[in-house]
Amino acid sequence: MGATIDLGDWDPNQANLRNCPEGELIETLAKLGVKADRETLAAQAAAAELQSDVEDLWLGQCNTDDEAARTLVWMSVHELWERYKLPQWPKDRLSRMVLYLIDSDFSVQWADNFHAPTIAEVLEALEGYLAKQPNARAAMDELMAMAELPDSAWPGKILDAMAEWAEVGNFAMTARAGFLLARALGQGHGLAFVAASLISARMMDRASAAALEVPLDAPLDPGFAELIAYLCLAAGDMNLCDRWLAIHDAKAPPRQSEQTFAIETIRDHVAAWRQGGRQEGEPVPDKVRGAAKQAASWTSFYVLMSFAGTGTPGGVKSGEPKKSMSDY
Repeated sequence: MGATIDLGDWDPNQANLRNCPEGELIETLAKLGVKADRETLAAQAAAAELQSDVEDLWLGQCNTDDEAARTLVWMSVHELWERYKLPQWPKDRLSRMVLYLIDSDFSVQWADNFHAPTIAEVLEALEGYLAKQPNARAAMDELMAMAELPDSAWPGKILDAMAEWAEVGNFAMTARAGFLLARALGQGHGLAFVAASLISARMMDRASAAALEVPLDAPLDPGFAELIAYLCLAAGDMNLCDRWLAIHDAKAPPRQSEQTFAIETIRDHVAAWRQGGRQEGEPVPDKVRGAAKQAASWTSFYVLMSFAGTGTPGGVKSGEPKKSMSDY
């Protein structure tokens, strides 16, 4: 027998298995009546519908009622699942790991106590899971409900996480999550979500570059169409700005009382450009591009607020009339 954990000194209220040697953990579990080698756990994981099924199985095998020992057994299921990199992603595990990615308080606590998969591994598992579901939005809502996160909260949480990843240079994961968000919501476009998150990360040039690539037939709600228009103008593309503003205005006609000075500057410039013959490639004045950056930042704030406060992007629920940005 190898070394085991001294359960007399192990406080279940301050439990941590992250740095525990694997052999020591497995020997301790064996002493408690639980066989925890890779092959055994892999077989149990493959047969279980939920990770909690395996947790219950191990607790049933545990040969003591000691609270500390049983807490260790329960925690060991997840710890070894991650160390062994088992391919199974039951719903409760996936739910917790999505929460790990998008909730900073939860992620800090979890990282202190457990090994956990990478961003890429969680996104890959979530992409695969949603691809198999007949209704991706309902499936995502169910996962987040298991993590006690309201339907209205998780889209904004994902955008916030995307901004954090961009801030540390992980643009590949930001882009990947943007397209996953579009799939999960069943509307919008991945690059539009990327653009919004990059503004939040104070990366206006990268946000504009993403906006330029959003296809004009993308099913954007009015708030995102307006945001993309301003970002295209900030990038110097007058034609795309005009077309996105037209898309926005067809869904949510603008009201003069709702416009900031920056938006008025943009609107006046667009109106003059239309009357002047729409010269393709005509340079956008620096003043107008500066106004576009201000307008994009302002609009992004309300777009993100709509994610945080409603069940659908843009604050539009099924059966309700479209709203303008001031309604948020």
